[in-house]
Formats: sequence, C-alpha cells, structure tokens
Amino acid sequence: MASSNRIFAFNLGTQVVRLAEFRRDDKGGLTLAAYQTSELLADPAADATRIGQTGIAVQELVSALKATGQTVNYAIPSQPVFIRFVALPPVDKAKVEQIVTFEAQQNIPFPLEEVVWDYQVLPAAGEGKQEVVISAIKVDLLEEINLAVEGSKVRTGIVDVAPMALYNAFRYNYSDATGCNLLIDIGSRTTNLVFIEGKRVFTRTINIGGNTITGAIAKEFEESFAEAEARKKAQGFVSLSGYAEPDDPDAARISKVIRNMMTRLHADISRSITYYRSQQGGSQPTSVFLAGGGASMPYVREFFAEKLGMTIEFFNPLRNVSVSGNINPDEIGQQAHLLGELVGLALRSGSECPMELSLAPRSVARRQEMAARRPFLIGAGVCLLAALGGLGFFYSTAANRFAEATETISAKVDALNRIKQQIATVQES
Repeated sequence: MASSNRIFAFNLGTQVVRLAEFRRDDKGGLTLAAYQTSELLADPAADATRIGQTGIAVQELVSALKATGQTVNYAIPSQPVFIRFVALPPVDKAKVEQIVTFEAQQNIPFPLEEVVWDYQVLPAAGEGKQEVVISAIKVDLLEEINLAVEGSKVRTGIVDVAPMALYNAFRYNYSDATGCNLLIDIGSRTTNLVFIEGKRVFTRTINIGGNTITGAIAKEFEESFAEAEARKKAQGFVSLSGYAEPDDPDAARISKVIRNMMTRLHADISRSITYYRSQQGGSQPTSVFLAGGGASMPYVREFFAEKLGMTIEFFNPLRNVSVSGNINPDEIGQQAHLLGELVGLALRSGSECPMELSLAPRSVARRQEMAARRPFLIGAGVCLLAALGGLGFFYSTAANRFAEATETISAKVDALNRIKQQIATVQES
C-alpha cells in the first residue's frame, strides 16, 4: 500500500504513551498496521520531568515504527484542557462566532490571548436550543508538549483532546447504538465520562484515576508510590460484595483499599449521571462501556455491574477496524479498550468526524496555513510569470514592428529627398 496512506497517532497519556500506525484502504476503511507503547514514571513526584519523559518516549516509539518525517496526530489528556458545554441564546448563524467568542471570554479562566482554543456547534437538543463545546489549553504548555513531539523529527497534524477522540471512535464503531450510552475511561490521573445519545455528546472529567488508587495503597502500607504501584499491579483487584477474601492478608487489604476508591469513583459517576439528566436534558444511560488502563484491573467490570445494575462491556474501538496480520490477535484483543483515542485520531485524517475540535499550537497553525496557501501562491506566481512573459513578447513584437516601420519610412524619406534634389537641380539649370 502507498506510503501516503500511512496514518500515525499518538495518545500522550500521563503514565503511558501509545503510538499506532493505521492504513486507509481504497474504500476508506482503517487497518491497524502497528502498535507500540512506552511507560513513563508513574510517581506524581516526577511531574516536573513529565514532558521531558514524554519526549523521550515519543522518540523511542517513532524510531520503533520508523515514523521519522511523518505527520502525526496526537491527543492531549483532559487534565490540562478546559472543556465547557455552553448553551447559546437564539441567534442568527452569521453571529454565532461572535457570540461564542464572548462566551469563551466569560468561561475560559484565562485571557484568550494566553490560550489556544476552539469550539464546535453541537446538534440541536430541541427546537430553539443550540449548544457549543469550547475547548482551551494554555499556549505555553501546548508549545512544550508539541516541542516534545516534534523533537523526534515528526510533523504535527491534528491536536485533539482525549475524550473527543474517544467520542469519534465510538460513533464510528457503534453507529447502531441506541439510547444513552456512557463511556467510562479510567486513566492514570482522571476518569473521563463521555455521554453519547444519538448525535449528542457531553463529557465530564473526574479527578480519580489509577494513581489515586496507588496513592491510597501507599498510604495504607506506608510505602513509596513506586512500591505501591508495583504492589497494585501484582496483587490488585476490586473486592466484591459477598465474595470470600483472599488468603493473603496483604491482598485482602489492597482489595479493600481499591474498593473504597472505586466506591468514591462510582459516587462521582452517579452525580454526573444526575447532572446530565437534570441540567443537560439527557436520559438515563442504558449501556455502559469501560475504557482506559484503570479498567484493566481485575473485577472492575463486575464492580460497576453490581453498582449500576446493568451489563457492562469493554469498549472495542476495533469493531470496524481491521487488524494487520503481523499483530498478535490475542494480545491486541486484550488491549483493544486502550486504543480508543488512537482510532479516533486516525479517523481525523481523510474523513469527516462528528467532533472536529483542533488545538494545534499557533506555530503549527501558521505552518499549516502557509502549506495550504502554497499551491495558490505557486499558481499565482506561475500566472504572474506567464503574464510578464506575455507582456515581454508583446513589447518585443511591437518593437520589432516599429523598427521595421521606421526602416520603411526612412527609405521612403530618402527616396523623396533624392527626388527633391533632382527637381532642384533641374530648376537651377
């Protein structure tokens, strides 16, 4: 397949960086061609070096997938991004941008010149109702992140936000879904909730994630964050009501700590569902999907099924995406719920998506604008050269004809002068 069909996508998580290569076939379908991950230091004490770690991880993954010089799309975690859903007053379409800019000034907690922001008008929830989603990130932070990405000798394409990339992936793979669907994406720092009801979408971020659980384990066992993280990975699971405790007392303690944190998370999810129904006019979710690294912990699905009283599925963003034969099907099947953002990012290249927010840094936006204008500038230059060439040809031809006419006239004048002299000579004689 032609190299122009290669699509690269990065999910820049706070604990894991993922890179995937996709190929697009002649019918527009996607194929996952390659996939690699790189873990960062989980300890929040290392936050000062997080972007530097991200840059190193990006370089490793770019080298592994031979993506040097390629254009890449990447998703930023929701934590540093401001996302707000705003209802608009009835307004003429020509004035929407003006009204949204005013709303952005009122809602974004920073001056607009200090952020990169974008918005998208959402499908109307009812007659006379209009809503937009506004997304923003601080300019200096975004430039740091982008420098970490482009430092590996790749070019930035589209910069998305993780929950919105998940939304695009869900709509692509579950176009047959009805009712209200809730996607619970449990990451390392936060849990993103994505409510999807028809063409409507609403997102909310909860500040509880895998690191919150690790911190609670570290406190329980009075040990370092790194030790607690290793303990969680080796022995961690969610304790379920009515199930016998494990024989290992440490494992029993860990499971109870995890259950307490998951109970807190469930309480926040329940409040978010209530908010969605009461303030956003949405419906009670009828389907729940789990995504993210935190969802991989044993018995997380059973816990939410017990608490929410409904069947819980793992989100499968590869439902309508082919997988290359060089990828282990069992391994990718176990990790599919981790790939939602990557699929959503790949869909942004070469196809229309229901959510098309873009937070490209200003330096990248200027470069992309110049690249988009280059064909027109080249065309204009060619036309100008052609016009100058035409004028040059016209003036050259005109000059030649003028010279020829001048020569003809001069010859006739010379002939007349000779005749004049002959007449004068005859008259004198």
